Amino acid sequence: MKYIEMTINTSKDKKDIIEGILFDYGIYTTEEISSDIVDELDQDEKDWDFIDYPLLNSKEGVFALRVYPENMEDANNLKAELNEKNLGQCLIEEKDDEDWANNWKKYYKPLEIGEKLAIVPEWEAYDNDKRIVIKINPGMAFGTGTHESTYMCLELLERYVKKDDEIFDIGCGSGILAIAGLKLGAKRALAVDIDDKCIDASHENADLNNLEDKMDIKKGNLLDVVKGRADLIVSNIIAEIIVDEIKNLKNHMDKGGIFITSGIIKERRKMVIDALKENGFEIIDELEKNNWVAIVGRLNV
Repeated sequence: MKYIEMTINTSKDKKDIIEGILFDYGIYTTEEISSDIVDELDQDEKDWDFIDYPLLNSKEGVFALRVYPENMEDANNLKAELNEKNLGQCLIEEKDDEDWANNWKKYYKPLEIGEKLAIVPEWEAYDNDKRIVIKINPGMAFGTGTHESTYMCLELLERYVKKDDEIFDIGCGSGILAIAGLKLGAKRALAVDIDDKCIDASHENADLNNLEDKMDIKKGNLLDVVKGRADLIVSNIIAEIIVDEIKNLKNHMDKGGIFITSGIIKERRKMVIDALKENGFEIIDELEKNNWVAIVGRLNV
């Protein structure tokens, strides 16, 4: 099977800006190539199976990001945008690898988040009965818990989900946030995404966690296919889409309803907060992680 690999040769100070642009193209995961990262991870030699061998031998001062655009048109458009903004030089290669869709699995390990949750790949063993285990096989869908925006949404769900809540996960990706909400005590969850790969992944992950009977999964464009009202809505997409959808939230929640949102780079934080306030939301919580922001609003009208 052929796939597209893009290497962006850049500098570390431009990483956050580039990742914000990548997010707009639906690219949520990057491989970082840098001699510095081994020191940052502070790992012993016995743990070096987490680090790809070429990374250990990268030249000092070199910094690059490697990503996998879905198609050549996106790759070329992304290259042009990064060049125009002087953010890096791009190398695009079409490669052939029969197992390309599985190679990333060696880097994905159990991840403990907050005080209660553990995100565990279905192929990994995990033994800690003090945490709520969420089994995940994201496939080609966004949502493993490793990206900052997903990580923060999970932390905030732990804080705000109440027993027997009805929750909506808008732009659900792998379904991880809806599943987390149910595991944290919600009564039912509706998960919506426009991408077939995400719908398939959400069904698979709901089944992995024995939650198919509590989780409705719909294909559609954000709130367009949603009926009814929720106690809590979570949406981990991008700032511009979030802002456009905020005006519709009051049609699906009552006063006091909670909206958790991320996928927002720090530079677009004010835009989202302003839109929430203009539509009757009080900002009650906020997290920031590596230039990504997650915001919690409560409807007051």
